[in-house]
Amino acid sequence: MSNPITLSRMKAALLLSLFLLCSRTVPASARLFSIANGNGIHPAKPNVLHIPRGGRTSKASPTASTTTTSAPKKSSSAVTEGLKNTLASGLAAACSKTMLAPFDTIKTVQQHVAGGKSLGLLEAGRQITSRPGGVSNLYAGLGVSALGSMPSVGLYFGVYSYCKRMIGPRLKGCLGSERVDKKDAFCSDGKLHTLTIICSAAIGNTIASCSRVPYEVVKQSLQTGKYPSTFQALSSMWKQGGMRSFFPLGGVSIQMVRDIPYAICTLLTYEYIKDNWVLKKSVDDPNNRWLRDMVAGGTAGGIGSYLTNPFDVIKTRLQTSG
Repeated sequence: MSNPITLSRMKAALLLSLFLLCSRTVPASARLFSIANGNGIHPAKPNVLHIPRGGRTSKASPTASTTTTSAPKKSSSAVTEGLKNTLASGLAAACSKTMLAPFDTIKTVQQHVAGGKSLGLLEAGRQITSRPGGVSNLYAGLGVSALGSMPSVGLYFGVYSYCKRMIGPRLKGCLGSERVDKKDAFCSDGKLHTLTIICSAAIGNTIASCSRVPYEVVKQSLQTGKYPSTFQALSSMWKQGGMRSFFPLGGVSIQMVRDIPYAICTLLTYEYIKDNWVLKKSVDDPNNRWLRDMVAGGTAGGIGSYLTNPFDVIKTRLQTSG
């Protein structure tokens, strides 16, 4: 019989898979971001003549021109990649929330049940559909969930992508094979790559977790039947405790305790599968790269969700106890 762990794995797998698919469908947006950031879209400019005070003209050195523009371009590239991933992950979040709304509602009801009892998939489904509104209760909180998840998931993946592109080269320059002092590497590049993923995932989720708590609290209150509509939920919660109602005691901290380990487990697993299977297979069969990306993302999301499901249960209990 299905349980909350299985449903969590399904949600996580679809979200990461959709993100990987969407990230391959926004080249036009990436070009717009590139133009906005001045990233190699404009036609090349001729060397500029510099006129010193003495009145002579001297042609700009190609080397000097290259060195002055390389650092901004690198930073601009990281920003562009971060913005592209923000757009792709926001779209993926909205799609996955819509497709898996019934399973998310059932999972919340299973985790919310009190008294040491447990509910199976069908039993939880019957309990939800027996309320006034019937089957539509399976989609309770969908609007709040979709609208709230787009900026939060987009923020997370955008920050993760940016941090990964900025932290990795700096770690290599300080501790890896590209040390600026020309000494032997203190740590292998493989270990530094793993550390880069961990740090980037932790930073991204620390920033994004605060934005997730309000919509999670409202969504779960609707899913458990505490309020019949989004408007009534928002107005009642505001009257009862103001802004504090949307940030219950322990709500932000448990959100981080769940999200940060989940992101680290998921992204480490995905990067490992990508390096050891997706990229190698894509050399001989590049046309099906998108399918392998989805399989890798689904596997990684399922593993991460399975390992952090206990934290997810605690999060649900804390955020629905008000």
